[in-house]
Amino acid sequence: MATQTQQPSKRPGKKTLAATLGAAAAAALVALTASQEGVSLKPYNDRLANNVQTVCFGETNVEMRAYTLPECKSMLGDSLAGYASAVRDITPGFDSLTDGQKVAVVDLAYNIGVPNYKGSTLRKRYIARDFPGACSEFIKWRFVAGKDCAISSNRCGGIVTRRQLEAQACRGN
Repeated sequence: MATQTQQPSKRPGKKTLAATLGAAAAAALVALTASQEGVSLKPYNDRLANNVQTVCFGETNVEMRAYTLPECKSMLGDSLAGYASAVRDITPGFDSLTDGQKVAVVDLAYNIGVPNYKGSTLRKRYIARDFPGACSEFIKWRFVAGKDCAISSNRCGGIVTRRQLEAQACRGN
């Protein structure tokens, strides 16, 4: 979910998602993020994010109104381009990563925020090129609002599924 304090903005003149990641990785990232965020054409209160107003594919820093699906898809691409650029800027060697490693880490940053990614052990392992260790780190990001999403009664199991998908992408599966 892209949040107000975490959302890198997509400004005119900035690279597109495909220009930052490559076409195949960009398509895979949009597919992963869209499938895990879900889409709502009308604003709603996201219970996993302390009831923050959200619309489209997890957007929180846009006007809260009804959108069309094409508008939401465009917004997602623009948001992901901003996140990809931010992750690239703070991850030395980003351009040499596999498509799966790029997809995994940009989706994680979109969901947890760039500041959280920046301070993470996962990022340190990416920089050190310790990919077995880095790929194992994804599942550690399974907590939301202090709740362990691996516990079914916490009703946030989708986070665990998302982290598993990110870890698989990181490993090239």
